[in-house]
Amino acid sequence: MEVANLLTKLEKEDLRILMAIEIGMKRSEYVTVSNIKFYSRYKMEETLFRLKKVHKLDLIFRDASKHEIAYTLNSKAYDLLALHTLVEQNIISQLGPLIGKGKESDVYSCMNDDGDIYAAKIYRIGRTSFKNVKKLRDLIGNRGHLSWLYINRLAAKKEYEALEKIYKFKLNTPKPISYNRHIIIMSYLRGKELVYFKTIKSPMKIFNKIIKQLRIIYKKGKMIHGDLGEFNIVLDNKGNFLIIDWLQWVPIDHPNANSLLERDIGNICNYFTKKFKIESNVDEILNSFYKK
Repeated sequence: MEVANLLTKLEKEDLRILMAIEIGMKRSEYVTVSNIKFYSRYKMEETLFRLKKVHKLDLIFRDASKHEIAYTLNSKAYDLLALHTLVEQNIISQLGPLIGKGKESDVYSCMNDDGDIYAAKIYRIGRTSFKNVKKLRDLIGNRGHLSWLYINRLAAKKEYEALEKIYKFKLNTPKPISYNRHIIIMSYLRGKELVYFKTIKSPMKIFNKIIKQLRIIYKKGKMIHGDLGEFNIVLDNKGNFLIIDWLQWVPIDHPNANSLLERDIGNICNYFTKKFKIESNVDEILNSFYKK
């Protein structure tokens, strides 16, 4: 990831200019030079010098169509600010290769100073279109101006809080390590999504374990995944698995809770029936969730 290499080229003054634009973007998409000067607390000469440098490094977009020139961060700059903070906090020390790419996020391997390997999930909502944002209405409410930065930050916060809540039960979900802005750092299982396995050892055992875990999360955590399928379960060759992607989770008193739970369970049952010939009864499984 080229952004990680850029970190070494930036001085603290450059980062402060990017943060000044970030603050201004809470109010409008593009931030005028005078506002950047105000938020950074720099003199105009220093402000212009730093803006020129970060613009040259392709970290900001310029809008010269209005009476005053204005700038906005691009996704590269936002990645950079989040990674800088995570490095400063000694959460990670280096970023590894891309290990997964979804509609709403990229996942990279990363490492800390002790050599622990984690996954860094970087939210990219709005990358393809803002249609996906509709799914996050519960998250964003009825706000007027919504920057893509803010939406991705909220998404990371929501998933991180879900992982924290579930991790207490010591189940097969990623261990949350830290998050900053739109990046979550969590434990990493060296495997691949269930959908990519042609055969697996003991499919019945894995199926039962998944259902059992979902039941515990429902009963103890009072949570439903809300978007579960064969793409959200990572499995390794030893039969270890992780249930991932908790952005769409809902509480069990959500108006659509029952239909979302039914869909989650239905997806898992259908997949294991089609792929591994495991017979199951969705209604019976659902009843086991609802029993006191």
